[in-house]
Amino acid sequence: MNGFGSKTYKNVCPVNCPSSCTMISHVENNHLVHITGDPRNPYSKGYLCSKGFSYIEKNYHRDRLKFPYYQEVKGSGNLKQITWNKAFELILSEMIKINEYFGNFLPLALYKGSGNTGVHHYVTDNFFSSIGKSTRVNGSPFPTTGTKAMQYDMGAVQMSDPIMIRFASMIMIWGSNPAATNNHLIPNLMEAKVKGTKIIVIDPIYTQTAEIADVYIQIVPGTDGAFANVLMKGIIEADLIDHDFLENHSFGFDAFVESMRSIDTEEYLLKCGVSNEAINLMLSYFKNAKSVSHIIGCGLQKHSNGGQTVRAIEALAAICGDIGRTGGGIFFKQGESLLFKNQQSGDTKNQIVSLNQLQFSNLQPPIEMMWISCANPITQDPDSRFTKQFIKNIPFVVTVDQFLTPTAQMSNLILPTTTQFEELDIVTNSWHKAIALNEKAISPYYESISEWNIMNELAIRLNQYRDGICSFPILSSEEEYLNAQFNEQVFELYNIRSIADLTEKPITKYKPKVAWMDRKFATETGKYQFYSTEAEQNGLPPIPIYKKGEAPSAEYPFWLITPHHPYRLNSQFHYLDYFEEEAYIEINSEVAKTLGILDGEVIKIFNAQDTIEIMAVYSNKVPKDVLLVYQGWYPQSEVNVNRLVHILRTDMGENNVAFYDTFVNIGKW
Repeated sequence: MNGFGSKTYKNVCPVNCPSSCTMISHVENNHLVHITGDPRNPYSKGYLCSKGFSYIEKNYHRDRLKFPYYQEVKGSGNLKQITWNKAFELILSEMIKINEYFGNFLPLALYKGSGNTGVHHYVTDNFFSSIGKSTRVNGSPFPTTGTKAMQYDMGAVQMSDPIMIRFASMIMIWGSNPAATNNHLIPNLMEAKVKGTKIIVIDPIYTQTAEIADVYIQIVPGTDGAFANVLMKGIIEADLIDHDFLENHSFGFDAFVESMRSIDTEEYLLKCGVSNEAINLMLSYFKNAKSVSHIIGCGLQKHSNGGQTVRAIEALAAICGDIGRTGGGIFFKQGESLLFKNQQSGDTKNQIVSLNQLQFSNLQPPIEMMWISCANPITQDPDSRFTKQFIKNIPFVVTVDQFLTPTAQMSNLILPTTTQFEELDIVTNSWHKAIALNEKAISPYYESISEWNIMNELAIRLNQYRDGICSFPILSSEEEYLNAQFNEQVFELYNIRSIADLTEKPITKYKPKVAWMDRKFATETGKYQFYSTEAEQNGLPPIPIYKKGEAPSAEYPFWLITPHHPYRLNSQFHYLDYFEEEAYIEINSEVAKTLGILDGEVIKIFNAQDTIEIMAVYSNKVPKDVLLVYQGWYPQSEVNVNRLVHILRTDMGENNVAFYDTFVNIGKW
């Protein structure tokens, strides 16, 4: 018992966020009545954002799915409530029909998103890898552009504990707005600033984070690499480099220096819209900085030259010797941590295709059935019209969700699933890399059941149809299933072997405090690589010199920048009463007035892809050639900005789309 007169449980926010906040749920009579942050968590320190405090409203929201539903015609809205037994019969019938006609499950596809990062929710990957070869359809995932760039330069992805950022002499924030998307980082930034650390923000948008910076540099979108190159040229000329690191721990530096000396400083500054005064100020800061941390956001990775840009920023850290130094190095949010057994199940044997690839090719055999989990591709993937039509054309689609999202509306079978308070789970994190246990606190809402229960029951029924057709482990509980996912890799990194090892601590931290402290890199040379032969073999520049990206045209003169909403996350949290708002697009007030657009007026935004109708809002924080609209799902206005996004790949990473190389024009109706 506690001050609230209730039982308490440990829970974790499972969404794809840098924090993965641990929280304490307070339960009375099997009802969630209160949520507090866990003050023992060294990252969140007991503070929850507005999304975290909204979970009670979410758990009992009037629109939350209560029962399984079926509709024969996708998108008809003619939803029929059915029993779970009927739902399993429909699924099994489709799976058996596919297996008997094709002789395998290759026409059965799984679309798995990152809406829930818990180990529990990899049970779907586990199941679909247990039935022989099937198909994985990848959407537009969290950008792995930076991950691949780091692999070219350092051989593997390793980053220091982000708490170490507070020991930096200077913090450079590239295309990131942690005040909105990583707010537990802000106390560390402010602690460092009070101690005299310089905070520099480089961003096309004057963000909330820029407001607390010592220096804000407004840059042309996609030109961060040019700015980094000019800085490095100046650092080399002023001999501010770390000679020991470069002579003993790097490869290809001489060729890199030659490239830097060849660049035209004035031309590069013109490209990125930065003044000589800003460069000189930055060089004076570098002269006095003992360690520099570079925080790289998702935004600059969403350009066609995003990978090369990340390599340029990494090179900036390397020439100053900040790789492997306390308070220095590279920090960016990585993809999900694939450590546990079910997170590593079967990708090599399955057919992997990207949704945007399917726009240009016909898959054989065609997809006859698709299972969608932890995802809402109709709002989150590019070219939304194609995505919607693609899903519509699949004969049988199953979506597992808690709400009737646009994707669920275009499914035949919609299965209600549990929230984190109604299931046992282990949550990993892609920023600070800690692991935490999520306890089951209350019973499932109406007829919602966990994804483990869904897949376990489906495996039982499938093996009743044909014994041995499915090798998914039939176990008695979520706890038994999760305990079976631990392996030596998890033990080596976290010193834990079971759920029991997670029960007492709010989180279990990743062992290394400072990445690459021994300066022994995982590259083929064992050194930091300014010259990457692997990049060269893949048709990319071997040296991290600026690569020109896409740019606006006379026909479509505006960049369309679509960052995360400060109080939402992708298409989640849009159902909450206090988040109900009409979609709007921010436009430079001076440009709007020149075009005769009124503040609050509904305008059209268009390009060759599509046209959307949206309210214009004056802003003094966006440049004259940039429009900003928060991406995600707007149930109140049905605006889907991804209708305007075409398929353009980034230079590095897998299936990454250059969302920020979308160009549009505007007009009045």
